[in-house]
Amino acid sequence: MDATLSIGAAALLGALVWRFTGVYVWPEQLPFRFYGMHLLAGSLFAVLWMLPVMGADAWRRHVGLLEIARPSRVVASFAIGLWIYGLVTGVCYAIRTRWRLREQERLAAEARLAALRSQLNPHFLFNALHSLNVLVRTDPAAAQVAIEQLGELLRYTLAETDADVVPLSEEWRFTKTYLDLEQIRFGARLSVQDELAPDTISCLVPSFTLQILVENAVRHGIAPLAAGGAVKVRSFFQGPCLTLEVSDTGAGTGSDGAAPLRGRGLRLLRERLAGLYGEQGTLVTRSAPNQGFSATVTLPLSRDDPVADDEE
Repeated sequence: MDATLSIGAAALLGALVWRFTGVYVWPEQLPFRFYGMHLLAGSLFAVLWMLPVMGADAWRRHVGLLEIARPSRVVASFAIGLWIYGLVTGVCYAIRTRWRLREQERLAAEARLAALRSQLNPHFLFNALHSLNVLVRTDPAAAQVAIEQLGELLRYTLAETDADVVPLSEEWRFTKTYLDLEQIRFGARLSVQDELAPDTISCLVPSFTLQILVENAVRHGIAPLAAGGAVKVRSFFQGPCLTLEVSDTGAGTGSDGAAPLRGRGLRLLRERLAGLYGEQGTLVTRSAPNQGFSATVTLPLSRDDPVADDEE
């Protein structure tokens, strides 16, 4: 009974200690006031803890509390109470510190992603305006159509500024508008093939992911070639992951096998995937001389429809 009462009293008082450590957080520097405050709180904890224990013992023996409260026992119980307080307080501070560090890491990651998004949007707009600049000089009629398409792109860009992920269907609609804009510029020099698996359309992907891959293919793969080439866009499932692949028939880079990132957009995208998914979000590029360039993004599977996720 004594052990049960002792543990119960410590548990009830521990709840108060948890609230106390939430109000008086662990400071970066430990002033004497901090020690004094906890010494007083620990003393109160020890007294409140030992009173019911000693009272129960007195009741069980049918004697008065003063007869039980011998000086040696009071000192020993008080010391044990202080020790319990120190243990409980240390655990509470450790848990709260861990939570605070996790929250700081989360906020830092969100700030990092926001910074990356703010870099991605101007990067896309700069390239789109560059395309319009070329069209205005060479084909004013096509430039007028392109301006209307750019307006659609800007609406999407502004609407999705704060969104980390969007359905693949929306991302593809935005990317297709971008490709239409580029086809006005390149004409027959640019052909597009899309092989998006219908069951992947509802999957969630980071906003601007597909557009960045396609823009990289057009800008670095197709544009440098007088004869132009083709851009192929694919989406499919690979185990428990969604895979997005964009390849072009450009000149390629480097030797056979893995290729370095070309363009700032891919570097920013890789950093953003790491921020969102850690090691589960990857961007792999491959190339071979005169055999084009491919960029493959692999993401953990997540759907816009929660029911669809539950069924899988």
